Amino acid sequence: MKSFFAALLLLLATFTQGIAQNIEVAKIDQLLESKIKAGAPGLALGIVKNGTIVYERYLGLANLQHQIPVEAQTRFNLASVAKQFTALCVLKLVLENKLSLEADIRQYLPQMYPQLKTAIPLKTLLNHSSGVRDFYDLLSISGKPWWRQEGLDNEDALALLLKQKELNFTPDTEHWYSNSNYTLLAEIVTKVSGTPFPEYAKQLFTDLGMPNTQFCTNYMQVIPFQSLPYNDWGDGSWQQYPMMTNLYADGFLYTTLKDQLVFEQAIQKAAAQANSLLPISQKPIPNTRIQSYGYGLEISPINGYPAVHHSGSTGSYNAQTLRFPDEKLSIIVLSNNGNLWSGGIAREVAAQILGRKTAETPYLTRPAQVQAASTPSDLVGQYRSTDNNIIRIQLKEAHLYWQMDNNNPRKLIQEEGNLYHWDIDEDWKIAFSNRPDSTSSMVLYTKSEQPEVLKKLPPFSPSDAYLQACVGKYFSAELDLAFTIKMSLEKGLIFKREGGKNETKIEVVQKGELLASDYKMRLETAANGRVMAVLLTYSRVRSLRFEKVE
Repeated sequence: MKSFFAALLLLLATFTQGIAQNIEVAKIDQLLESKIKAGAPGLALGIVKNGTIVYERYLGLANLQHQIPVEAQTRFNLASVAKQFTALCVLKLVLENKLSLEADIRQYLPQMYPQLKTAIPLKTLLNHSSGVRDFYDLLSISGKPWWRQEGLDNEDALALLLKQKELNFTPDTEHWYSNSNYTLLAEIVTKVSGTPFPEYAKQLFTDLGMPNTQFCTNYMQVIPFQSLPYNDWGDGSWQQYPMMTNLYADGFLYTTLKDQLVFEQAIQKAAAQANSLLPISQKPIPNTRIQSYGYGLEISPINGYPAVHHSGSTGSYNAQTLRFPDEKLSIIVLSNNGNLWSGGIAREVAAQILGRKTAETPYLTRPAQVQAASTPSDLVGQYRSTDNNIIRIQLKEAHLYWQMDNNNPRKLIQEEGNLYHWDIDEDWKIAFSNRPDSTSSMVLYTKSEQPEVLKKLPPFSPSDAYLQACVGKYFSAELDLAFTIKMSLEKGLIFKREGGKNETKIEVVQKGELLASDYKMRLETAANGRVMAVLLTYSRVRSLRFEKVE
């Protein structure tokens, strides 16, 4: 493996292939300069084409306190863009026959899920199809978000994951992003290699010619030329976002643009070596249902072109890696400015270089026939999606609005008859089928998926006895956490986390389904109507069980 890297670095040093396509530097400069105001946190952007670095630009400030500009030596936090490098460490061990993608993770971590009979193949951690719950969201449910905890580290995350008894879903049946996957992968690399993961990764970076890249394992560690993260939350003043955790592998990789561009050169120049480490890492994982995500990388079109890419955001750091393999084009964006979206900037730059393709979609984007217009109030109600989400269609000031759970409502614009689209995206079309019986529905059309039929639910008005049956104390052994549901004459049902100060009003969405802010709760009831448990779903945690104990 070391001989491969040595040959690769020699190739990088001697390769002088010309640029096959012009990069309009002035236009890219103008775009970037429009994003960074004077005195603002900055960004670094680089482009590699045909194995050659063809653009490199640094703007804004790395440190506002001391007015230090972003420069070539500035180090940024890659956030989740780091996952590709954790996956690379795993893949290296696989190619050395020290790991198997098909092996159950409990072959390496036998203490995980001892009561679970379902296999959890290693490959499902890599492409987020394992069903393992996200520990960040588990912490949030506990009222202990990661950004409030000083010194939170991988051992803390593993301790929390060891308490979990269930998965979100059966492995290799769904793709549901979870940072826990990459925390577990780092632990497996440590177990198998006999070297602590950060040290193992550091050697990989050295072999790749990336001397200024390292995972941070101590938030008090001095990282030379480190940029600090800032955000302006709308009041016109920049504030530093505190980073007090010692987590790594799922993110928290500090690097320079120079190192990332060297890596992009290596990716492009190794592309012809089909069975070697770097080319394999750019493909989907064999023998898995999930083909849109591979070794820490998304695999899906951008601007109509086949692309391999990943975004990252941690606090006020954000980053984007965007590769177009067929065009041998890579765009890297790193930023310490929380008001920017690196992914959007990378896409704009890509559009300037390649243009945008209007890709033909294999899916229907609107109905063949549109039902005549119904009275808007007749379309109001609740509709259930195929993944069990409830969409509420509401009427406000003579306009229909689409709302999923307690997310921001989206105004619907009528196109014709009962066909509407989102006000912010005309590609999201909704065709209502309004009928006098119980078969009313709506169909959601997008360019990227098959049309989805959502059935209208009958209205449900809970009785006082129903509400009273929900009242009680509920406990989760997987989080060592309790919450209470109580009744208020003024507000109805109220949710309160034990030890917490805030109370949240509960909305009864349907029979057996409650909503408290972002928490979706499904009730398990006995034949006599007594509530036995609440299954709580939040973000990347599904059906976390809370038993009724009082």
